[in-house]
Amino acid sequence: MPKPLDEILSPEILNRAWKALFTDHAIWDAGIPRSEMERNLLLHILTLRDDVAAGHYRPAPLRRFAVAKGDGKQRVLSALCLRDKLLQKAVQLVLEPRAERLFHHDSYGYRPRRHVSMALERTRERVRCGLHWLVDADIKGFFDNIPLKPLRRCVRDFVADARLMGLIDQWLDGGAAHTSFLATHRGIPQGAILSPLFCNLYLHTFDSALDAAKIPFVRYADDFLLFTADKGDAERALEFARRRLDALDLQLNAEKTRVVPSSPDVVFLGQPLPRAGKPARLQTGGRRLQSNLAQRRRMGRNAVVKNSGRVRRDS
Repeated sequence: MPKPLDEILSPEILNRAWKALFTDHAIWDAGIPRSEMERNLLLHILTLRDDVAAGHYRPAPLRRFAVAKGDGKQRVLSALCLRDKLLQKAVQLVLEPRAERLFHHDSYGYRPRRHVSMALERTRERVRCGLHWLVDADIKGFFDNIPLKPLRRCVRDFVADARLMGLIDQWLDGGAAHTSFLATHRGIPQGAILSPLFCNLYLHTFDSALDAAKIPFVRYADDFLLFTADKGDAERALEFARRRLDALDLQLNAEKTRVVPSSPDVVFLGQPLPRAGKPARLQTGGRRLQSNLAQRRRMGRNAVVKNSGRVRRDS
């Protein structure tokens, strides 16, 4: 079985990666515009492949720019050159199917064939079932604050390929947003192709802990809901989540985290949630079923009485 990096550098994967980025108009590399790269497309792609295989590849510096957020604050996005995007896309094509077999089914963000409407439907389903007390939570500055040292361990254990990890280490080193007071390197670039995959890999431990504690949840990247039947359980679930995130060197956003009953005042992924109501009463359905069965038994007895008056004549 080929090592992951060998598969990443295969003609099939590189071709799929190029097709996925065919309409991207970023420059190929510093001093090489997209138009010039296209005139010698095969040469540039083969040179990239050979540089990676020989250990000579070095990513270009990230271009960073700020965009305004809805709350008036700013989010710093990072732009990669097309050469680095192509390589990251090839890595994603190989690693993502493996990660999908690992991830929890109640994690929805940045995953193939999963979208916001599925997360919202799962949320409404749980509220309808009577789990209407919520922990409405957000991880504080997740992409900017994720600690790189434990993230590297997590990714290294997952990829199980030293050469590929050497490649990923270069991207993590170049994308670190800042160093904290205790000299902890933090942050992965928002806008990089592999950052969402790294996000879900790192938070998979958190998802697994919630699942083991039997706390129903829906997570979309760094936003999540925990579902309970009463306020006390919700407060205990919040404390559990806080401890588990603390073990990952992450914090909840105090301004955006609360214990609250489901209602249209609670907005998750841009949509208001249903008002808390009573859970579906199985007793009513059971009585209806018993009534239907009794009616069928009466109909069956009537049919027997009618048929008993007939005389069957065989010739």
